[in-house]
Amino acid sequence: MASTDDPPVAPYILQPLLSDVLLLSDESEGPVEITCVEAWHSSLYLGTSSGEILHYFQDPTSNLPSYMFASRQVVHPSRPYPITRILLLPTVSQALVLSHNSIAFFSLPEFSPLALGRIRDVNSMSLDLDRIPVNAGEEVRVTVFTKKLIRIVRVREKELRLIKDIDYPSALVGVQRSSMALVANERTYDLIDLNSVQKIPLFAISSSPDEDTLLPPHVATVTSGEFLVCSGTSKDEPAVGSVINLDGDMSRGSIVWNGYPSVIAVEYPYCAAIIGNELQFHSLQTQQLLQTIPVASPPNLSTVSTTYSMPFPLLADKFVLVPYFDDVDSPRREEERQIASRLATVSSSLFIFSSALGVQCLVPAPALIHLDALFEKGKIDDILEAIDRNEETSERAFHELMYIRQKLSLYYFEQGNFVEAERYWNESNFDPRIVIALFNQEDVKGVPWLYAGVKESLKMPETEPTLEALMVAKHYLAGWLEKKGFESVTDAKEVFHSVEVAYLRVLLKTPMTTKEEIYNFTDSTVDDESFPESVKLLEEAHKYFALSRLYQSRRMVAEVCATWRKIISGQWEDSELADGEHKMMEYLLRCKDDKIVWEYGLWLMRRSAELGVQVFIDDRRKTKINAAKLKDEVRKVGGEAWRLYLENIVFIQQHYEFANELVLLYTNDVIEVVESNEEARQEIIKSYQEYRALVPPKVAYTLFLEDQKAQSKTQDAITMRLKFLNVLQSNVDYDVQEVLRRIKPHEDFLITEMVILYGKLSLHHSALHILCHSLADYDTAFAYCLYGGHVIHADDMPTVVTTSVNPDQQKELFKLLLVEFLKLRSTEDRIKCTKRLLEGWGNLLDLQFVLQTIPDSWSVELISGFLISSVRDLLKTKRESSLMRGLSREENFRVS
Repeated sequence: MASTDDPPVAPYILQPLLSDVLLLSDESEGPVEITCVEAWHSSLYLGTSSGEILHYFQDPTSNLPSYMFASRQVVHPSRPYPITRILLLPTVSQALVLSHNSIAFFSLPEFSPLALGRIRDVNSMSLDLDRIPVNAGEEVRVTVFTKKLIRIVRVREKELRLIKDIDYPSALVGVQRSSMALVANERTYDLIDLNSVQKIPLFAISSSPDEDTLLPPHVATVTSGEFLVCSGTSKDEPAVGSVINLDGDMSRGSIVWNGYPSVIAVEYPYCAAIIGNELQFHSLQTQQLLQTIPVASPPNLSTVSTTYSMPFPLLADKFVLVPYFDDVDSPRREEERQIASRLATVSSSLFIFSSALGVQCLVPAPALIHLDALFEKGKIDDILEAIDRNEETSERAFHELMYIRQKLSLYYFEQGNFVEAERYWNESNFDPRIVIALFNQEDVKGVPWLYAGVKESLKMPETEPTLEALMVAKHYLAGWLEKKGFESVTDAKEVFHSVEVAYLRVLLKTPMTTKEEIYNFTDSTVDDESFPESVKLLEEAHKYFALSRLYQSRRMVAEVCATWRKIISGQWEDSELADGEHKMMEYLLRCKDDKIVWEYGLWLMRRSAELGVQVFIDDRRKTKINAAKLKDEVRKVGGEAWRLYLENIVFIQQHYEFANELVLLYTNDVIEVVESNEEARQEIIKSYQEYRALVPPKVAYTLFLEDQKAQSKTQDAITMRLKFLNVLQSNVDYDVQEVLRRIKPHEDFLITEMVILYGKLSLHHSALHILCHSLADYDTAFAYCLYGGHVIHADDMPTVVTTSVNPDQQKELFKLLLVEFLKLRSTEDRIKCTKRLLEGWGNLLDLQFVLQTIPDSWSVELISGFLISSVRDLLKTKRESSLMRGLSREENFRVS
């Protein structure tokens, strides 16, 4: 308990046990008083001033303390000497009765006399309180304080034997702990080592110089190493209680009484003393006076051998577990009531008695009653100090501590100190559903049970939780999620159902929640019970991408795809699904459900042809796709999807039987651009004009077009055209005549396409004429001749490998090209191109043909390079011929 002059709850409560004691018998003379009390199990033994032992036993059929008279035993048949002390020795089934300075022996439990003799000249007796036997038949050693000696005797069931005598005359009282005994005579207290027989003198009982003023000594044991003794001046003057350790030093503060006690007793941490007509209780920890009980006449006080236990209904009413919802009718109510009744049993070894009081037990008020009273007075600091010292020594103490901590958590929550509230939520074994109820009762699943006293103080907030409260709740619930799978969690299914829903709700309400926190929740294993509510909460918060992750964690592929489709299509807005179409494609590649792949793959194909087609053609795909069905479905989609599909099966899978269809598709696309896209038409015309204006040497027109694409407003149209050029010049089999027929009306726009088609039809003269005069693409003209009629510069996509070139064909093509170059309108271009042809590929041309073709007006200097090269070739050829003739003659000679 915390230090206070006004304790909220009295430490002890009087519990009557016997009110109508049968003190008088037929032989009684005058008034009879109760002089001592002992208890063992269900029996009470009362010593009287008339020398009798009254035996009572508890009525087992009664729920309340009720005792029935059993027997009456006279100790001294000849004279009615008062009974001074009863000492019970249960292990040897004996009781020692001190009366008229002698000890008599009786049997337990019936209390019949035993013929073991008597011990005489006895003032007091004590057991070694550190070594009290507990096993049946185990011998007991009793320390007897006589007028001349301290005697240690051994008591067995049928034997009494002296062990040791220690010289200490006139010992009136004493208590023993192990080898140490605190003993008092008429004047002083001494500490005696019973083994080494050494004495430590302490101090006088009375500080009065009056030799005639004698005070009775009082000794009691506090702990295993401490004793309490009483000293004073006179009966009516203040007295002091001193706690002495085994070294003879004072180990605690002194207790001050307002008079000299007639008797003292200790039940740690309290000290009880009778002063006049009052019973006073002091704290041995703080030395404060905690409680005073006045009585009509001076009572007596005794510490019994066996503690008395009794139910404490007020305590049971406080920590009995009850359902959170009042309308729950469960058999568990009765079970919990019985458990609480069992736990709410208190025990005491302090009995107070007198003729007027009868026999009453001083029952210590449970700690919970004290602490609850402190709550009523708002003394939180005192509560904290008390629970810091608390030691969970019993099951009841555990529940008391949990109860107080739970009330502390609610107190701090009401005060807005949410950090401390969370601390006690965690330390108090609180069902998290009670905490959840403070934020949203709808999230409470099942029936949480809590202490009745805690439920009474539970107040639902009337306002929305603050941001700080939400942050603390988030942290608390996250901690509980880590406990999933713990077998120690009661009602685990309902608890984690509640925790998961509440945690997600708090996450979505807290502004500072990151998307990673939400993803960590959705990606974890959410229980089946909380899954539907989690879906609902995410939808209401418009956290659709997080919802899809929740579906993914449960492998609900169809729901994932449906959610993404709504986000991608704009039906649901959620920016967290970045690059959604690409994510859909990758997800479908991993999907093993054919139906889902077809449904969402075709849907994606209509939105993004490239990604949609990729779903069905990528080698990473987990499903098997029927090729015929795919072709039919993609054809229905049409457009870019159909084109991409055909490109894949022709160029990647090399199914050339589809080449003609692909080429005709490209043809239609290009024609459509030329016919319907005026901007593209003008850009084509402009590109021709700009290209023709370039001075040779210049790059091929297709490379020029590729460079212009980056600045073009019609990039898609240029890309499409470059693809068309590439597929046209490939060696796949397609209907060249049909393609030529279709684009012929647009030959002014599709000049390069015409060149390729003429080349395919071996109309080389027409092709070279266009290259040289309509397009002025001299670089491509050279390439055309060099590669046998193939244009190779359109490289927007890989070209199918071309066939090998025949040298004779090259010669014929270069002859045609020479003729076309000599027809160029520009003199400068005509001379440059002709010189480049003759100097670069003149070895493929016949000298006589060149000389006959070159205009007579050209000077020899213009073709000097060609002529020198030709003459050298002729000389080389002549020398080679002479050498061969010489070798032949030699061979013929040798043969002859």
